[in-house]
Parts: sequence; structure tokens; C-alpha cells
Amino acid sequence: MTPRGPLVALAALLVAGAPARAQVPRPSRPAPADTTRPAPAAPADTTRRAAGDTTHRAPGDTTGARRDTTPVPDSLRPDSFLPQLPRLGAPPGPMPKNGRFVFDHDALWFSGALDLAELLQQIPGVFLVRAGWYGRPEALHYAGQGAASLELYWDGFAIDPLGRDSAGIDLSTYNLGFVNRVEVEVLPTVIRVYLFSDGQAVRRPRTETSFATGDASTNTYRVRYLNRWKDGLGLGVGVEFLGTAAGNAASGHSNDLTIWGKGSWIPSPRFGVEYQALSTTINRDAFAETLPSGAADTIPNPGSHRTDLFFRGFVATRDDGMGLRFDALAGSTSYTDSAAVLNRNELQGATVVAYRAGRWSGELTTRVRDGSTPLELQLRGALSPFYGLTVSGSLDRKSHVGARRSTDASLGAELRPFPGLAFHGVARMRSVVARPDVLTDTAQRVTDVSGGVALTSRGADLDVTYARHGAFTAPLYGVFDTVVAAYPSLPVRTVTASFALRPTLFLSLSGWYRHPLDPVTSAYEPPHHSRLAATFRTRLLPVLRRNAFDFTAEAAVEAWSHGAMGVDGSGNPIRLPGAMVVDYRLEMRLLGAALFWTVRNSRSELYSLVPGVAMPHVAQRYGVRWEFTN
Repeated sequence: MTPRGPLVALAALLVAGAPARAQVPRPSRPAPADTTRPAPAAPADTTRRAAGDTTHRAPGDTTGARRDTTPVPDSLRPDSFLPQLPRLGAPPGPMPKNGRFVFDHDALWFSGALDLAELLQQIPGVFLVRAGWYGRPEALHYAGQGAASLELYWDGFAIDPLGRDSAGIDLSTYNLGFVNRVEVEVLPTVIRVYLFSDGQAVRRPRTETSFATGDASTNTYRVRYLNRWKDGLGLGVGVEFLGTAAGNAASGHSNDLTIWGKGSWIPSPRFGVEYQALSTTINRDAFAETLPSGAADTIPNPGSHRTDLFFRGFVATRDDGMGLRFDALAGSTSYTDSAAVLNRNELQGATVVAYRAGRWSGELTTRVRDGSTPLELQLRGALSPFYGLTVSGSLDRKSHVGARRSTDASLGAELRPFPGLAFHGVARMRSVVARPDVLTDTAQRVTDVSGGVALTSRGADLDVTYARHGAFTAPLYGVFDTVVAAYPSLPVRTVTASFALRPTLFLSLSGWYRHPLDPVTSAYEPPHHSRLAATFRTRLLPVLRRNAFDFTAEAAVEAWSHGAMGVDGSGNPIRLPGAMVVDYRLEMRLLGAALFWTVRNSRSELYSLVPGVAMPHVAQRYGVRWEFTN
């Protein structure tokens, strides 16, 4: 696609724009999850935890103190609220504890995360691999699975990797400026991330302006505009820019520009259509690194341009999200780089047939592509046969070019004999092709299991999980393949403990610790890995007008011991040095404005996550976000 592609797409949106109908959030105090029945996927915002919904908030998130934190404009008539498209994300209904994490609007606002990668650091066991300063490539590793650690969806549209390796996704290119909710489905060896784009819920225009600066001329700018009209039309457009001069730990500049547009028409909660365009242009200089042999090298890092365009429509039999629903998606993705080496295009289409009842739900997705995976079938279901028991599972069947097949099945359950005690477990069995685009790659058979016990009370949560993942040769990721030959995953048993303490309404302490029980050389799975966060947040909603004032101060510590980054061409492990990184964050909200200040690696720890690429220290950013109705 030419550089004019995103501008043409946005122009089309302005002509044919269409909306999304909103949901009326109901104030409520979340109680411990009750597994009596699945929570209905009604237009109501699911940040309110209804009976049977075992969704869990982001680790350490205590926003459910007294009221739903979704911002509601004041002095609006009931007929100002319009419905939105139903979410296409993790399986609806109950899931085992720690099987799903939700970052709602409030959690995203106060996360302090610059992009999606920083947000996912809060998931227990995630290891985020950065190649230097802001704007550099970022890869997520989970349970030693390399590029197979992550699956990403944007409003139900699969974000397939089309970059240099066609295997991994660079999370640094996905900012949170156009997202109002993130749901994370966690299985023993994969994390499925569902991004839900922002949309205006009421018939009132909304605008956001945001700018920030920091060390090494790290500047970010964002402008958004959203609106809804009485006839069901809606529009959302936005631009975000990130530029940096790299800083004291790397050389070279980086500039990222993202353009987003969405139009929708939803005249009824039972049917509607939506069109979206997401275009990202990246210009990054090459940067120096050190090969495992000790020789100096330069990692080529050509600029790239990716555009995703897709259309979605739905019809439903009921207004409340229950009953039968049918969704259809069709779209295209194009990817090019400035070196004129890659020029890839992919067409994608999907249909979703879903049914939701009081105690069970089912969903069948058929996805077709014109790439290396022409056909994919996915069946999901959730069941709560009686109080205290929830069961959920999925079955994925993929057909690849070269007459190859991949099968991925999972089954999870939670038994809650008492309100504060839960036993949970998940099994994942797969026979999958790690690199469908490589015709010589064949399926690997792997079985992964996890199980644990959780204690929940008003002031504290504790979960201890035992897991075992099998041997799996994971695909490489991006620019790292020049220095790391493979990301091996060996049969390893691990123990992960996560906790949250809430001694007062204003203070919370949360974190997790992960420890492999076997000697390992799996990539980015060190013997000891932990993250701890202490958060102070004023909670004046019962006293002051909603969003009138809020203040957050947080200190987070992440530490890991010596491990391995992977293996080199000779099969020898590449050493991962241990480190301890301390971050700080301050944020103050005044009505629709938020002032923030963050410091990364405040202790000036000298470490690297890619051979020979030093990480920055004392990386400061500060700025303001202002969201207002016109």
C-alpha cells in the first residue's frame, strides 16, 4: 500500500463513518466471584462483576472499591446512551481463576504504560524483552515459548505477524491511545490478548489531546475525536506520534506514527456494522550489538509500514447479550519495509456463531486467510452446572499450506467449595506447526498443565500455582534472530505465587514470584523472577464529584536471577545476566486532565536483555492528557 493508503482510509471513514452504541454502567461494589452462572454479555460494561463472572482484574488493581470506575458524563438524559458492538474476545462466561485478566478504562488510565508491552508486564510470569530505549523492538516471552508466547486480536480481527520473521509481534508498535479495554486470556504456555478500541457511548462529542516529553528528546503526541449521533452513526479518529533520540544506552533515532479511524452504524442492540483502519509507520535507525562470540555487529532495522483494514457486522436475537448472535468480519493487512525487501499482503475473513444461556455459553469461529494458514476453526465453551464449579475449554484446528495441520485443545476448571477458597487447573494439549510459513517445519506434540489453590478475602488475595510445560522449539523473533539462534523450551516444572494486600482503602501491595523447579536453559525463564508494586491512590469518589480529583503514586520492582537468552548457532546457552529494576510513577487527575511522571530503571542498573544491547537507566517521561466533551 502506498503511503497515501491510511489517509485514503481515513477520508473514507469521514464520508461513511458509523458509530457504536454505548453501555450504561451501573455502580456496584465487586464481590468475590460467584460461579452460580456466567455473567451475561449484555451491553452493560463488564467492569461490574456480576454473579458467575470469574473475570479477574489486573494484578494489584483495587479500583473496585465502591463504584464502577467507567467515566459517565454528567447530566445526560437516558436516551443519550447508545449501544456498542458486542465484544469479540475471551470466551464469555466463567473461567478458572487467573485464567483472565481485565484492564478496563480506569486501569489503562492509571497504568503508566507507554505501550501494550509495558501493560502486560503485570501478568504473572511474563518476561518483556526490550532492545534498548523507547521505540525499540519489544517481545513478550512466556514459559520459554519465544514468539509463540502471544496471540493478538483487535476487536476480533487477528493481528498476524507479517514482519521480517513472520513469527513474532513487536508490541512496541501497539500503543494504548485508541484502546479502552484489554482482556488477557492466560493458558499454561500462551497469552491471548484482546484489544477493544475506544468508542463514544453517548450522543456527545469527546476529544483528547495528550503530549509528553522526557530524556533523550522522547516525545509523544496524541489527538483523538469521537462522536455519536441519534440515528446510530458514530465516528472515531486519532493520530499518535512517538519520537526519540535513543538516549544514553543506544544510538539512533526512532519515530513511530499511528493513524486510527473507526466508523459505525448501530441503530439497535440487535444489529449493526463497523469499519476500522489502523495504520502504523515506523522509522528506526540500525543499532549496535555484540554477537555471542564477542564480535561487534550492527542490527539492521529498516523502517516499516503496516495497515490493517477490516469491516464487521453483527445480528443478535436479544438486546441483553443473551441468546443467539452472529458476527462476520472481513479485512486486509499490508506490510512493507523501507529496504524494499518485504512486501506482504493478507486477506482475512471470519464468522462467529455464539449462544449464551444462564449457565453455559458456546462460540464457533471460522477464519479464512490467503496466507500460510488458509483455514482455522475454533470452538469455545463455558459451563457452570452448579454452584461452585465452572468449566471452560477451547479447541483450535488449523490447516496450513503443504497439507499440514495444527490442533490446540485446552480445558480448565475451578472448584470453589467456600466463597474464599478455590481450586483451579488447566490442561493444554497441542500438536502444532511453529512456523506455518516454512514448508519444511512439522508439527510438535506438547502437553502443558497447571493447577493451584487460591485464597480470597476482602483485604488480601493469594494464589499458588504449579505448572509443567513440555519441550517445544519456539520460533525466533524479529531482529533478535541475528544474535540468538533459537529459543528452546525444555520440560520444566514451575511454581508461581501471586498476591495482593489491601490494608487500607488507599494503599495496596501486589506482586508475583515465579521459580522453575528444574535446572533449565529455556529462554528468558530464569530460576528466580519476581515483580512487586506498592501503590497509593486517593479514593475520594464518595466525597468529591466523579473524576474531580485523584492521585496515584507507585513504586515497582522487577528482579530476576542469571538465566539464558536462548542458544547460539552451536547450541550453547547465551547467558542472561541477573538484574533488579526499580520504576516510579506519579499521576494526578483533575476532572478530565491527568498529569503524569514516570521513571524507568531509577537505580541505574547496568543490564541487557539482548546480547550487547545495553538498557537505558533513569529514563524519565512526563506529560499531560486532557479528555473533554465539546
